[in-house]
Amino acid sequence: MGDFKKIKEKEFDKAYNTHLPSNWIKFAFKYFSTKTENENLTLSKNLQYYLTGLFLVGLLATILKVSAKLIGIITIMFSVVLVGVILYTLSAVILNRIRIKKIRKILGVTEAEYNYLVNKFKK
Repeated sequence: MGDFKKIKEKEFDKAYNTHLPSNWIKFAFKYFSTKTENENLTLSKNLQYYLTGLFLVGLLATILKVSAKLIGIITIMFSVVLVGVILYTLSAVILNRIRIKKIRKILGVTEAEYNYLVNKFKK
């Protein structure tokens, strides 16, 4: 498209507001994004501490040759939390990409053109 620069802010806003991000997407990007604000880092930091703690306890238990059942419980706890966080953030990213694809289709623009319009109108 060569005429994407002719898209007005009102037209962009109409398309954007038709497909606003869901609470699922907002929560994931608010707490697990690389651009998370400092006041929103608590959940992310707590999960990091929890996962690091479980990993270190599992590592120490393995080094000290503790019961295989205890090591298994620690490993399962670590795996469940890690897989849960990964699946949650992955689903939010996929849903957001679908949302952006719908907006782009309404506007008739490519991904690069959409990013240009977002930078132009959503600052």
